Amino acid sequence: MSELPQLAPRQPWMPAWAAAEARTRENTGDHTAVRTVVPRNSRVSKLDADLLDDELTDMLREPVTKAMSLVRPQLVDKHRLEIDTAIKAVLFWLSAGSASRQATYGQSLQNLTYSSGGGGQRDMLRRLRMFGVLSIGGTYGWSKLMSYMSMNGWADAPQDSMRRKIWRVLDRLERMTRVAALLNFLAFMSTGQYKTLLERVFGLRLVHARPQTSHSVSFEFLNRQLVWHAFTEFVMFALPLVNPARARRWAVRNVRAVLGLPSATVDPAVAALPEHVCAICFSTEASLSPDSAVGAFADPTETCAAVNPYAARCGHRFCYVCIKTRMMAEADECTCLRCGQKVDRIWQQI
Repeated sequence: MSELPQLAPRQPWMPAWAAAEARTRENTGDHTAVRTVVPRNSRVSKLDADLLDDELTDMLREPVTKAMSLVRPQLVDKHRLEIDTAIKAVLFWLSAGSASRQATYGQSLQNLTYSSGGGGQRDMLRRLRMFGVLSIGGTYGWSKLMSYMSMNGWADAPQDSMRRKIWRVLDRLERMTRVAALLNFLAFMSTGQYKTLLERVFGLRLVHARPQTSHSVSFEFLNRQLVWHAFTEFVMFALPLVNPARARRWAVRNVRAVLGLPSATVDPAVAALPEHVCAICFSTEASLSPDSAVGAFADPTETCAAVNPYAARCGHRFCYVCIKTRMMAEADECTCLRCGQKVDRIWQQI
């Protein structure tokens, strides 16, 4: 019987291997197109750049205001807007306004730079400087104009007066600008281009300065700050609810219970007082006179006698106001100063 030729079974990986080999040969040819993957502009990075610029302005504001307060303190409050505008102008001129940077300090930290998409270096620098003048100087001029009109009552002027008409025109212009800024921000969140209206007007786009550098957003610091902020908020909320004296007595009582000691310590001088003397009044009198010893009172029966006496379960008497105030302040931690027993109820003594 003649043997039939045996065919090698077709492996399932062979088509994939052949396709990969064909692509490898195509990419290693002479007409290979080098493709550089350019990362997308991150909206978070652009917004973080503005936050970094604001933080830098705040850092510089403090030494400047302190230096000015040494010369004339009233200038700081009177010209605070001018100080902030001058700081922002200097920072913009040294960063984005220079021919070498074309990006603010915050944008440089986020690996961003301005790009007009066309034109030369000189045209780009001209646009950036005009953008800085209008964004910083325009904001300052508008704020001063609105402040001047508000202080002089232009909004309350007669309906037919020129001041009232100018006020209405500027007020409508401000509202329209805010609506346009909101629409531009929504467009920015959608496309990632032109964060502000002026950037859209001048055609300034923020792009990656080094496209090959990977940029990842880390929220580790933000998460740590959120946790710390929530913890401090909780502490500030709970701290007024805590009575320090009561907390100290609670801690002392539990520690003494663990160590097997008596529940509370009693001052021998207070325990030896006559029965009709209020121990709380006596202790208060001694605390108000720290230079005098407890036994320095010539006759405590006259100065610290119980007024409207009330007795606790242990039988010791106190002034009604003294023992009631102590019970309200210490609640379950209220103890007798003479014997250390717990005071939870009192009875009037006749």
